[in-house]
Amino acid sequence: MPSMPSDPDKYPPLDPGAPIPDDPGELSPDSPVPLPPPPTEPVPVTPVPSEPSPDPTPPDAVPEPA
Repeated sequence: MPSMPSDPDKYPPLDPGAPIPDDPGELSPDSPVPLPPPPTEPVPVTPVPSEPSPDPTPPDAVPEPA
């Protein structure tokens, strides 16, 4: 593949009839590379504590007598 100039004004003109190349980030349906098998068991997710959860009972709440 020829190297492109760093100045955008010096790029060669695009040919509207030229085929659009495939996106290398995606596998085409006829790709010979098989996808890896799915994991057999779920990976455990360790929760990261960002903040302690607030107490549902405010500290100034007084329990009502029965």
